[in-house]
Amino acid sequence: MPLQPLKILIAVIVSVALGITVAACGSSDNGGGGASSGGNVKTLETAGGVDSLDPGYWYYQTDYSNLLQPTQRTLYYWKPDQTSNPTPDLATAKPQVSNGGKTVTVKIRDDVKYSAPLQNQAVKTADIKYALERCFLPQVGNGYANSYYNNIEGVKDFTDGKAKDISGITTPDDTTLVIKTTVPVGVLADAGALTMPCTVPVPKSYAQKYDQGKQSTYGDHQVFTGPYMVTNNGKGNIVGYKPGQSLHLVRNPSWDKSTDSRPAYFDRIDFQGGFDATVAARRTLKENNLLGGDYAAPPTPVLKSALSQDRDQMSITSSGGNRYISLNTTVKPLDNVNVRRAISAVIDRTALRQTRGGPTLGTLATHFLPPGVNGFDDAGGDKGPGFDFMSSPTSNVELAKSYMKKAGYANGMYSGSPLLTIADNESPAKETAEAFAEQVKKIGLKLQYREVPHATMLTKFCQVPKSKTAICPNLGWGADFFAPVSFFSPLFYGPNIVQSGNVNTAQVNDPKLNKQIEQAQQITDSTEAGKAWGDLDKEVTNQAYFIPWLWDNNVSLMGPNIKGVPSKFNSGALDYVFSSVK
Repeated sequence: MPLQPLKILIAVIVSVALGITVAACGSSDNGGGGASSGGNVKTLETAGGVDSLDPGYWYYQTDYSNLLQPTQRTLYYWKPDQTSNPTPDLATAKPQVSNGGKTVTVKIRDDVKYSAPLQNQAVKTADIKYALERCFLPQVGNGYANSYYNNIEGVKDFTDGKAKDISGITTPDDTTLVIKTTVPVGVLADAGALTMPCTVPVPKSYAQKYDQGKQSTYGDHQVFTGPYMVTNNGKGNIVGYKPGQSLHLVRNPSWDKSTDSRPAYFDRIDFQGGFDATVAARRTLKENNLLGGDYAAPPTPVLKSALSQDRDQMSITSSGGNRYISLNTTVKPLDNVNVRRAISAVIDRTALRQTRGGPTLGTLATHFLPPGVNGFDDAGGDKGPGFDFMSSPTSNVELAKSYMKKAGYANGMYSGSPLLTIADNESPAKETAEAFAEQVKKIGLKLQYREVPHATMLTKFCQVPKSKTAICPNLGWGADFFAPVSFFSPLFYGPNIVQSGNVNTAQVNDPKLNKQIEQAQQITDSTEAGKAWGDLDKEVTNQAYFIPWLWDNNVSLMGPNIKGVPSKFNSGALDYVFSSVK
């Protein structure tokens, strides 16, 4: 999944409601002993918030933390510590796999109901079929459906407008879902791809009218299945959301705790935007009933102070992802691999990490796949595959100039037009991008440099091919479900390039690489798959489409009386459904 582009989302305030009786509950499996139920939660966010209310669009950490985990249920989900064998949620058991791995059958519960105005209506498999289908609609703007569901029979006919539904997804009855694929798809068979928001049920008879036109409005009218829901008027209209300003979640009266293994301790969750990151972080550490929701790191001064004085109020966990600088291969001179390698050689990874707070924030990257993902060791582990332009933790100017000479620049210095570079205007991303801009001057690289709000950076520039953005220095990626395919298919598979919401920001479309990815996806043996993904990691690192500089950690803060529970699935961000008052 795309990591939040080095933006800060700080401080959840938990105001224990007056008059609420706090009962002791909880266990080590769902957030820790000594947890308390009740209370209202408020997050103070410095910018942005969620990207969309539509579950078909959700793909960013904020979408998962603020909406997916609290408000909706999928076929399977990840408990905070799980990294394999996801937990059945709407499903009743693991998928049944047959026909040589090309048929996946899932049975679902019959006792999960929607929120108002469909509060008496139970979830059916037809709702999940429609949810998967609408993820292929351009008006929904999904970023990963083509990566994980494209081999389902009938997808091409559906996306080409030749069929009204996807023939490979059938519902023999209200509790049986059958998915047929043209080739074995490991991430469907092991349920990994069935944890994604595309399996949030969407009732067609209710939602289809909102899916018309250029952009779906279903998110503004959606019905919920999780323990919380966005405040609405009970008639299908969301009233608890103002983009970039606020998001209000309240208890979902239709949620039946006996059908769900998530504890959901809090009574209300409020997200408010526009706060100063430093002020919010300091308040979080000092005051009771505050919970951090930081998806990058606190501002550097607060981080340093907390490490020495408030270490027990910090959650530092591997994000399972990386940070990288994206180079658009369709923009000259970035179509030349030696120019890209020169940029990789000239950047100072140590200095970039310092802009975020230093070694606490992660390990300097030597290749693309992060630790813990199958294929990492096969690509060289911590030392990497040994490419000279990736080997130095600091700037190697002479090596960079030698690559520029190979690219045709006689004196090793760039002499062309400025390259459009779009950076995030929020700290610490802002400082990281500014440091990068200074570093590339050592090889004469001229930048047409702009800093914009993070949402604008993505929706207007980096993820829009027609914008011709050359360099995006503030991007990051985490595994969707602990599988290497979730790095390679979205980011490097040419057929997945789309005109909006495009995460293949380097616009890589190499037929040979595409075939390698397709072949690796079909391998079911873990050892063999690791070798294939490791080879792919070496190839994309060697081509320098993206310049990885950090395998990062997620750092979250919490008040003295809060037990925050990080979610490995969501790159270490805190899971509000499992976190609690001590």
